[in-house]
Amino acid sequence: MLSDDLPDLRTLDLLATIARTRSISLAADELAISQQAASMRLRRLEQRLGSQLVVRGSRASELTPAGRRLLDLAGPLLQAAQSLDRSLTDFAATDRSVRVASSMTIAEYFLPRWISTFVRQGHDARDVRAITTNTRDVIRLVSEGAVDLGFVEGDEPPRGLSYRFLANDELGVYVSPRHPWVRRASIRAWTLAQTPLATREAGSGCRAVMRSALRSHGVTDEAIAAPAVELSNNTAVLESAAADVAPAVISTLPAKRYVDERRLVRVAVEGTEFRRQLGAVWKQGTEPAITAARALLAAAARAA
Repeated sequence: MLSDDLPDLRTLDLLATIARTRSISLAADELAISQQAASMRLRRLEQRLGSQLVVRGSRASELTPAGRRLLDLAGPLLQAAQSLDRSLTDFAATDRSVRVASSMTIAEYFLPRWISTFVRQGHDARDVRAITTNTRDVIRLVSEGAVDLGFVEGDEPPRGLSYRFLANDELGVYVSPRHPWVRRASIRAWTLAQTPLATREAGSGCRAVMRSALRSHGVTDEAIAAPAVELSNNTAVLESAAADVAPAVISTLPAKRYVDERRLVRVAVEGTEFRRQLGAVWKQGTEPAITAARALLAAAARAA
């Protein structure tokens, strides 16, 4: 029979979070409770055990020796509880589908191959419910729990989410064969920065990577020209560049056909390469909580 004096799991989890964050307020925020509720839980546990567990400080809160001993004892229990929580989530998920949000380039050129690997591993393609948007919105949807797994582009992992690198992608500067840049061996980074471009909407991975690369040449965001035109998909950007509306900075993958058909020419930028990482994001943990999401992530990692 279990004693009535055993501390509850939520309070033990609070103690572990305080030990990691060194702050009662940060621990409360992470566990989505008020600081007052966190302090009350901690105080009740200390009263029950007759020992001070946390030294509260103005700059940091630290576990006492008694607090550390209790956390050592509770460690296996917390790990088992987390494992049970994941298992119950899977058990309750009668619908084995995975909700996916993907950036444009990944949706067009990578996700179909990853789903194919997912199917070859014994899963059903109908279990994948995918939407396509820009990287910023993928991150938002994952953060809000609206999707189980996101695929994003960028030059660094997004903060606050779990991340796994999958592949590299390269961007290029493209112009129509009639554009004056075709007659140059290369252009300067500042020339590109000060030229209005045909580009994807704000929040796209292409724009973020270009800005990051230009910063290495001392180009501030304020010095970058406003877009000539903002468009919602890669094809529209490429067609605009081919029609000589404005140059475009875009992935080499969708641009390849336009170059092969001689509708676009790639232009070099002195001392600059536009490279980005393609990766998967999910809300928390070493792996996504949903079984189908873990399987799709494994398929993507294997295919990539």
